[in-house]
Amino acid sequence: MIEPVNTRLGLDGKIAVVTSGTHGLGLAIASKLCDNGAHVILTTSDEDNVDLERAKTVLAGKPGSVTVTKLNIHDEHSVRLLLDRVKEERGQLDVFVHHAVSPDLTPLLNIVEPLAKALVDGGRVVIAGYTVTPVHGVIRTLALEMAWYKVAVNAVVTTVVDNGPMNIDPDMVDRLAIKSPSGRVTLPQDIANAVSLLCTDEAAWIQGQVITVDGGLELLERWGETR
Repeated sequence: MIEPVNTRLGLDGKIAVVTSGTHGLGLAIASKLCDNGAHVILTTSDEDNVDLERAKTVLAGKPGSVTVTKLNIHDEHSVRLLLDRVKEERGQLDVFVHHAVSPDLTPLLNIVEPLAKALVDGGRVVIAGYTVTPVHGVIRTLALEMAWYKVAVNAVVTTVVDNGPMNIDPDMVDRLAIKSPSGRVTLPQDIANAVSLLCTDEAAWIQGQVITVDGGLELLERWGETR
């Protein structure tokens, strides 16, 4: 009898913070981490309970668990308090995913030391956003400073995301899907898959990289139409 293949990523029991994790890419990433047994701490600064309730429904019944806390990523003191609380209550922090809903990434540069100290050896920091987000300079700075703490820092970006019924411009998404070498536009789950892979032990030596996950769509801008 052939034994079933274990497709889990070795993230069971990991403690992860996902900022702005109740919607969009953040929720997809939290869902993937929970699928793989991680305990995910979602942060939200939105007072609208609709996203929060939907997030709880999406994440219910998964192998991992989830808690939610209010956080303004631009409030350095609040971020430091959260990191201290995670270490006190959970004993460690393994993964910090920043869902870049704003192009302003400077708050991350202000918490390098407390974030590095909260993460255990082999910790991960991943920024998830879009290609228009100015991640390259921030990733380089964070990676160089946090490598001394044995923390790997990378980013996952995409050109555009197909959010289904919530697409702001469905016609544009359809046009890009036709142009894409892979025949479709990036889904939130595609970003979540890449982020989760960067959190595995096998990805420890990937440092300071900005990985574009778009099925090759960006290649059209560099090399021209393929079909």
